[in-house]
Amino acid sequence: MELIYWWMPLLWALLTAVVAGVAVLVYRRGRRRAVEGRAIAHSDRLTALPGYRTALARYRALLLAFAGLAALVLVAGVILASRPVATSIVYPQLSNRDIVLCLDVSGSMVEYDTELVEVFGQLVDEFEGERVSLVVFNASAVTYFPLTSDYGYIREQFATITEQFVNEDIAYFDGTFFGDGSSLIGDGLAACSLRFDTPEEDRSRSIILATDNLTVGESIFSLPEAGELASEAGIRVYGINPGDSSAREYLARFAAEFQGVVEGTGGSYFGIADPRAIDSIVERIDAEQATISRGAPQLVTADQPVIPVVFAFLGLAGLIALAWRLQR
Repeated sequence: MELIYWWMPLLWALLTAVVAGVAVLVYRRGRRRAVEGRAIAHSDRLTALPGYRTALARYRALLLAFAGLAALVLVAGVILASRPVATSIVYPQLSNRDIVLCLDVSGSMVEYDTELVEVFGQLVDEFEGERVSLVVFNASAVTYFPLTSDYGYIREQFATITEQFVNEDIAYFDGTFFGDGSSLIGDGLAACSLRFDTPEEDRSRSIILATDNLTVGESIFSLPEAGELASEAGIRVYGINPGDSSAREYLARFAAEFQGVVEGTGGSYFGIADPRAIDSIVERIDAEQATISRGAPQLVTADQPVIPVVFAFLGLAGLIALAWRLQR
């Protein structure tokens, strides 16, 4: 057990010493005044009585017990004020699932990207122990943050990119224009397939690809070729298409191609408005075989107030009982 405010007992010890010194001075002055008072004749006969001696011994014992309980309450209070804690090193259990969130940030996706990041955030809230990465792409792909199981950091990054979307800050576009065209979906999926950093390990790997599959320009990989690349690497692709709606029937051919590719990898396809999307993707990913591994050590600090609180309550209860007994 450790004390957060380790200096608190020292401060109270100093204050107690000062109060004790003042009390001694007051007591000595009181005794001098008592000596100057009038003597009572034959008081020694009274103090020699057995009953008097017994009562005086009992009274002194009660005072001593009262002082001891008061000291116990004071010590317990000082310890509580010092905030006792226990520190330990824990190794969090991590899943062996890796998930890359692959986001199309081309011009045709601008109106959907904020909503898609919100969907990604809802997905992450359902995960526990999985490593997650975010890759954004247009003509080329950029890792916004690498695979990590630090969910606090992940949420901070989601908040940052959402703020960039809302404020029209083009920082999230940086590095995504190195290619011949725009919204090169096949190249984006292929790049996301290469973001898994431990290909030699037996891990579950998934990509959640958010795009309208509206390609403009010449890509190195077509979407079907990128899908085959993912399948060969044992990666399942889950698709979220914001352009799949009855109001955009002219995109039906692109939506059909998108759906066929992701389902060919063993994944699933959803429109952005599909209420089943989040639950279904999480359920499918959770259904994949996973083993538990030990994560990086973390220092955990936990408050330990129970023992001093118990002693403080017991001391207070004893003080109340003795105060009542002394008044009798």
